[in-house]
Amino acid sequence: MGYTDTSAGQSSGRGIFDCDGAHRTPLKADYERLFQAGMVVLDTNVLLNLYRSNARTRQDTLAVLSKLRDRLWVPHQVLTEFWRNREQKSIRHHHSTRAKETSLALDKARRSAHDAVDRWMKDVRLKQEERVTERIAEGLKALSEAMDGLRELIDEQARRDVLEGTEETHSDPVLTELEPLLQGRIGEPLPEDEYDRAVQTAQKRADEEIPPGFEDFKNKPPERAAGDYLLWVQLLKEAQSRKTDVLLVTGDVKKDWWHPRDGDVPARPRAELLVELREHADVRLFMLTPAELLTWAEELLDGLDVDMDSVGDLEQLREADRGDTAVETGWTRQSLGTFVEHLRVRYPAWAKVVIAAAMNGGFVDRATVYDLAGFPDDRQLKGFTRPISTVARELEDQGLLSGEESFLLHTIYGSATEPSWATGFRIPDEAVPLLVEIFGDGTGRSQPSRGESDPGDGANPQEA
Repeated sequence: MGYTDTSAGQSSGRGIFDCDGAHRTPLKADYERLFQAGMVVLDTNVLLNLYRSNARTRQDTLAVLSKLRDRLWVPHQVLTEFWRNREQKSIRHHHSTRAKETSLALDKARRSAHDAVDRWMKDVRLKQEERVTERIAEGLKALSEAMDGLRELIDEQARRDVLEGTEETHSDPVLTELEPLLQGRIGEPLPEDEYDRAVQTAQKRADEEIPPGFEDFKNKPPERAAGDYLLWVQLLKEAQSRKTDVLLVTGDVKKDWWHPRDGDVPARPRAELLVELREHADVRLFMLTPAELLTWAEELLDGLDVDMDSVGDLEQLREADRGDTAVETGWTRQSLGTFVEHLRVRYPAWAKVVIAAAMNGGFVDRATVYDLAGFPDDRQLKGFTRPISTVARELEDQGLLSGEESFLLHTIYGSATEPSWATGFRIPDEAVPLLVEIFGDGTGRSQPSRGESDPGDGANPQEA
């Protein structure tokens, strides 16, 4: 936003909101305008929530989306993530999965209670014939019966909430609703060269904590971690084409999208996102969670009868996701040792690079990678981190990793002569002391044989 012409004694044309850090609280009129003429962009979690919600919440959400049909737009990245995640048990079988998790927690609590009482009885040397032992046995029996009753209630509710027919796409009730609703409202994928550049840019932005998506680079492989930025790039292009304000509906509550709620000040989009969209397309960005969308739709759109329990259901899903995100399991000495040993068997050169990075404070440069791996000079490094993804995925499937560990090897781009080339690779800070402790005797630092073969899973010899 520029200045108006000024002369001596006159002020510029700027106002109090003409600042990159400024934020206007959205008004009812803003949402009325967005519902009538804006671009309503759906994030992946909005679509996946249709599987995780109960029947009434699913019905209310679809009713709102149907009312907004002419305004809807879905980035192609969202479609990609939807199909990738739809098959997960935590999505398509959300209710039964949560019921099993709760039942396991109840069983664990029951065992802990029994063990605690047994230890106490041994510690105080209670005799078996004493009256108190009979009362303890009665109490434990009552506890077990109560636990069994809770499990039956939980399983019964899960059976009521189960979504039938999702095993086949033609009988999946969610897909049956979404197919006509989103027909013609899905964006185009990025061309391959733009996609590759966007993934590299996403990692550079993540290093500087530029939103969106930098949080995902802490525990996901680069191409997965770049998902939020790929969505953002596609949104920027579409907004520039349409020249209309954007309402992004997302259940992603991480700080790389939102300034969090502070007391009575509501959460709001990151200022960097507002500025970038304004500079790129000269339009404004608004954001709502799925629960907030239902609330505003109930107030502003005719013919809707949204159950406020549906709003509460979506809020609970968001809070559950926030809680899952907040869990910081990370690497342990055991899990990291297991990972590197598996890496040594499958991809020994990659194990040496990881260990070398740890011994160097967390970073290994391009020349050292070539030296350790024995690569010829014309060998390029595109896809070098794919073996890390492969081993991580295999160990997760075997239950040896939780899936919450930070991704172990990140590419650092931008050499002086070729900005798109990798200058080296970095491992997460938390892994450095653990690797030094495990392999601090220098194991893995010896030179490999020249011409060591490439992995067979697609780490192709192209440069990033």
